[in-house]
Amino acid sequence: MMHKNPERIAWLVILSAFGVFLALCVIVPVGARYYLEHSTAAQPATLEVIGGTVRVHESGGAAPLAVTKSLPLAEGSAIETDENSRGIITFFDGSTAILFPGTQITLRAMRVSIFPWGVEPITLRVEQTRGRIRVGVATPMPRGDGKLPARVFQVSTPHLVTKLTEGSYTVEVTADLSQVTVRDGTATVSARERAVQVGRGKRTVVRAGEAPLDPLPLAQDIIVNGDFMDPLVRGWNVLRESASDSAIPAGMVTQTTLGDRRVVQIERTNSNQTSAITGIVQQVNREVSDYRVLRLAADIRLHYQSLSGGGMLSSEYPIILRLKYRDQYGSEAEWVHGFYYQNVTHNPTANGELVPQDVWVPFESGNLMELAEPRPFFITSLMIYASGWDYDAYVSSVRLIVE
Repeated sequence: MMHKNPERIAWLVILSAFGVFLALCVIVPVGARYYLEHSTAAQPATLEVIGGTVRVHESGGAAPLAVTKSLPLAEGSAIETDENSRGIITFFDGSTAILFPGTQITLRAMRVSIFPWGVEPITLRVEQTRGRIRVGVATPMPRGDGKLPARVFQVSTPHLVTKLTEGSYTVEVTADLSQVTVRDGTATVSARERAVQVGRGKRTVVRAGEAPLDPLPLAQDIIVNGDFMDPLVRGWNVLRESASDSAIPAGMVTQTTLGDRRVVQIERTNSNQTSAITGIVQQVNREVSDYRVLRLAADIRLHYQSLSGGGMLSSEYPIILRLKYRDQYGSEAEWVHGFYYQNVTHNPTANGELVPQDVWVPFESGNLMELAEPRPFFITSLMIYASGWDYDAYVSSVRLIVE
């Protein structure tokens, strides 16, 4: 069928083609420019195993790899340490992430612009499911024009998202909460539509389903129920070692109130000059190698002791603080400090401290990272007990502070 106006149709075709040509003249350069500015490429990282065996599940891999030395890591790799292994990841920009035991992370993004004139920032995104990592965000290297490239370093957990600037950070994740600690730099921590900026020497905590807390001091107490406001079964076990003669009574542990304090009273009578141990113990089971400060503090009060000083071997006091730990080589060690108020028979008092009778004495150990030998690496337990003949003593406000 013939069109009534073929010239008109021809002009429409010509004009349409010209419109397409003009559109292509705009779209092609703009598209090319967008591609050159925004194209990114995945970059590698390197895993170095510090101890034990680290498991790596590569993206698309059928089974995880058991790594004991080193391994290149690609974007999408999942890394997991067990209770006896540690590793350090070095990213392409020089930033690092130390993985402590019991940690699992996934390298979600490790990208940089393909072309020198690219505008996309250096991007590092780490997803942390559990455990503890120490992140060192490196100083970005200048580009060819001398300018510092933009960078996004992000760590996400089940409870929060945090963006990190150049500096040093610790991110800890448990089932109930996540914590971000800033040693140097600034972290912006977001959750539940609230963002908190955390500066040097501060930390924040995000509990499941809640917004971030305002910045807190760096120091934190890792003892559970050290103020004894809850029943002893929360965090503590009672320790009662009877004398060799079953007819002689063992000591007693009582949770009570003395004045305005919640206290634990450790008492033993009618010992007939036979020794026995009575007290409480908490299984701490916490690695502390990443901390610079470790301090044990408690308020103690001695009411009575029948055995002078620290006994014949400097091992029996009416209150003893015994911190058990392992060093970096896994060897068992302990730090011990006793208290007494009388020593009429001049018994030895190594690791003992003379204090007034019936007076609350605030005790603080000082930095055990410097004082204890060998240096603590993993805290296993804290024992607070009395050893000797008859004794009557109190303990309150127990704290094990890490910074």
